Amino acid sequence: MSHSLRIKNAVKAPLHFLADQLGPHRYSTRKNQLWVLMYHRILPVHDPRYRTEEPGMIVTPESFRQQLRIIKQLFAVMPLSEWTQRRASNQPLPARACAITFDDGWRDNFEFALPALQAEQLPATVFAVSDMIGTKQQFWPNRLSRLLALADIDRQALRSFDWLQAFTTYQTSGVHSREAIAALINECKRLSDPQLRTNLDAMEADTGLASLPEPSLMNWSEVRQMQATGLVEIGSHTCHHTRLVKGLPEKTLHAEIVDSRSKLEAQLEKPVTLFCYPNGDFSAAAAKLVSENYAAAVTTQSGINALPASTHQLHRIGIHEDVSNTPTRFRARLSGWI
Repeated sequence: MSHSLRIKNAVKAPLHFLADQLGPHRYSTRKNQLWVLMYHRILPVHDPRYRTEEPGMIVTPESFRQQLRIIKQLFAVMPLSEWTQRRASNQPLPARACAITFDDGWRDNFEFALPALQAEQLPATVFAVSDMIGTKQQFWPNRLSRLLALADIDRQALRSFDWLQAFTTYQTSGVHSREAIAALINECKRLSDPQLRTNLDAMEADTGLASLPEPSLMNWSEVRQMQATGLVEIGSHTCHHTRLVKGLPEKTLHAEIVDSRSKLEAQLEKPVTLFCYPNGDFSAAAAKLVSENYAAAVTTQSGINALPASTHQLHRIGIHEDVSNTPTRFRARLSGWI
């Protein structure tokens, strides 16, 4: 942990304590609330994949196991699909329900998250990107992180890196830390998915990093094994993790939203009723198509869901190591206040 992060945590410690003790996860005057927790990757600190991932994407296996035990104490934990079905049919709902979700379908979910879920016998939803399952494809933030982590290249000599000069973080920090790379990735979201792919293709061609030694996402066998436990349900996260922003052609929207469901159902032989918006982005047209094809959908908007909540724009609470690596910080995060 960096010196600045230690100072920041010390300053926030009293706020964490108050949020932990007084938050709605402990005392709530509202009934039928739903906490949807958003996880991405579960990785040990010593794992090489940990070093090149954004800090806001990771929880360690140790923290995750600890969090699962706390979740069991505080909530009625249920699959997201069950909560949705109960709500749709006017069945009784717990006062404080919690659904655990994972975005993207990372292989480490199978390696490290699944054993912890099985040990605690807790259900979860994994939102998978149908056309990336079983491939060596990467999401563009991970492609960029991998390129920026190269210490033995002269970036100034490679014209394919020039487009990064338009971003303040790249100009001022040199992006030599995971935190700086995460900040740059956030800035790069101003570009469209096609622009980002074109830029990254050129960078990988220049550096010879066009392929990974092994897949970073699960294959179909691993996805099926997770589903076969009876604890994990699979939802759609589109075909290619395309951000569903305004202006996308209708054909693209249909492919990403509707075809992804068909592909998952054909492989898994089970209905896919849940959807997750990549990066939390969606246009009015995308939201309409999702509502016509899925029972519920989750966003990246932070918050706790209270009835009458829109089941197709459910809020979630993002969980990552830096904000939840102690019981107090984790419970403070659950309050929705921090």
